[in-house]
Amino acid sequence: MNLGAAGPRQRAVRWRGLWAGAALLVGSLAPAGAQGPAVRPLVMAVDNATEMPMARIQGNRVLEGMTLELGQLLARPLQREPRFVAVPRRRLAEALLRGEADLVCGYLPAWLPGPLRWSQPFFQQSEWLLTRADVPAPQRLADLRGQPIGTILGFVYPELSEALGGGFVREDAPNAAANLRKLAAGRMNHASASSRVLRHMQKEGLFQAALHPPLVVASYTTQCALSPSSPVGVEALNQAIDRLERDGSLRALYQRYD
Repeated sequence: MNLGAAGPRQRAVRWRGLWAGAALLVGSLAPAGAQGPAVRPLVMAVDNATEMPMARIQGNRVLEGMTLELGQLLARPLQREPRFVAVPRRRLAEALLRGEADLVCGYLPAWLPGPLRWSQPFFQQSEWLLTRADVPAPQRLADLRGQPIGTILGFVYPELSEALGGGFVREDAPNAAANLRKLAAGRMNHASASSRVLRHMQKEGLFQAALHPPLVVASYTTQCALSPSSPVGVEALNQAIDRLERDGSLRALYQRYD
């Protein structure tokens, strides 16, 4: 191109055309992944005392289980990469408030106080009161007043507290699996446990003691707590939950682990 024969205005126009073409060429040669700022991953906090089928944790890594699959499912419609961090139970709310994680699922506001944002209820859980078959079966929760009940350290049991009052005698263990092992060994007669944990241990051959039909302590439809500093909004999270319910992903998740 001969720029010398043109006037100043024509040369300026031609230079602008050259710069625009160069910009297009550079853009076409840029890596495919360099199309904008990276989207922050969706970080889910998981109680490090959680057990299967909810989660199997090794060190700080969440390796498998319902919680891991739920996080992966939620991340997909939110168009974020899922990541998981194991956190001590007493630090879950703090981790969210400090922005160390975006969300934790399977809770209710009464269990995790603080200025957190909450999703719509969607995740079903049941708590059972289990009694060995070789001791008298309680007909109602109040029958257990004054008797030790296997509970989990750091958990609150509002239904048992209300039914038993000052007669609620806790026998804390690190997790439900430890309580079920003590129940099977005859070291206690009663224990509170998630229905899913009991069924998982029975399926895996890890619990074989005979039990009376369980008393249902409570059935919950739990929620996800969202960090105040998370870029994910409650509305977007609820839309992701709605999508999982509509397309059958949530139902399939229950079927795999129930």
